[in-house]
Amino acid sequence: MAKKISHFLVVLTCLTSFLITPSYTCWTPFRWSILITNGIPNSTISVHVQSKDDDLGFHNITYNNGYHMFFCENVIHTTLFWGHFSNGEKSAFFNVFDTKVSDFVSGRAFILNHVYWLFKNDGYYLSKRFKAFDDPAWVKQGKW
Repeated sequence: MAKKISHFLVVLTCLTSFLITPSYTCWTPFRWSILITNGIPNSTISVHVQSKDDDLGFHNITYNNGYHMFFCENVIHTTLFWGHFSNGEKSAFFNVFDTKVSDFVSGRAFILNHVYWLFKNDGYYLSKRFKAFDDPAWVKQGKW
């Protein structure tokens, strides 16, 4: 009986910690923050991000600003968000979040994981940490 009570208290403690967490609350252990930033001077990027279940709408990002999104990854790690990006001259379509992105940033359970995307004139870049636009830590993922 004492063992059952102790297991119940552990589960209750875990659930309670999710409910009182000041950052984004999830019922699954993987929480994500994604920031998409426009690093192209004198431009505006039109962004449309969605998943199978959620359409996050259209957003316009001016230079040196970004679009920020939060979500909870599903328990079987198949969460997928894709996006269409355009600045009037160029456009790109790619997965903003999938298992490849999660692996790249070394996503961990029970913390808020961060993904940073940066658009530059020559393409779009991914990083584990937000850096200056010219920092070599940005890894190019594709061209416009």
